[in-house]
Amino acid sequence: MISLFYFSQKTHRNRTLKKFNIVIDSLFKNHFVNDKIIKNILFSKTEKIEKKIGQLCILKMEKKLNNYPFIKRSEVFLSVDGTMNIKIWQKEPVLRIKNGNKEYYLTKDAENLELSSFFSSKVILAKGPFSKKEQKCLTNLVKFINSDKLLKNQIISIKKNNKNSFVLIPKIGNHHIILGNIKDFKKKLNKLKAFYKQYLNKIDINRYKSIDLQYKDQIVAKKR
Repeated sequence: MISLFYFSQKTHRNRTLKKFNIVIDSLFKNHFVNDKIIKNILFSKTEKIEKKIGQLCILKMEKKLNNYPFIKRSEVFLSVDGTMNIKIWQKEPVLRIKNGNKEYYLTKDAENLELSSFFSSKVILAKGPFSKKEQKCLTNLVKFINSDKLLKNQIISIKKNNKNSFVLIPKIGNHHIILGNIKDFKKKLNKLKAFYKQYLNKIDINRYKSIDLQYKDQIVAKKR
């Protein structure tokens, strides 16, 4: 039995790696990585992929993948037939920030993520300089917006006017939504939802210059 075990181990280690089974999470419709990129991360372009399984270090391969900016987590394991199985979880951007000439994504974990050279994620755009604390608040704000069908279809960008004043830009209507302080955004956005549900299809929304959510228990809509 022992001899058979060592023989099978030796046979397995001497197998040539030729087949890949790469699975990229499809929960989020991001395409920051593909099969070609993953293979290029693990093996240089001049390096032959037909390696002996015994030459491979799974831990090092996972480390290489996890160091790639757009990969959140990876799993690598070998099947008995010599197939390399790779599972990839991508990072999830929820916001794109533009501050002057600098642009980057913000993930749902409030982590800065560089832009991709070949894929652009369709997320809300936020303009202005944001502190780390404000970035965390922004991710929570966008999560709340994305969780609601009406808000998700209506809010397309966020602008920071000054230190304590944030403005939302809607898709429908030539007006801006004054959010003010970002900390208590849930109550304010619930008021906005109630306003839209009651008036959006009944009035000419383009007649309004702004919708102010800063006042307690009321909305102040200013006409042009």
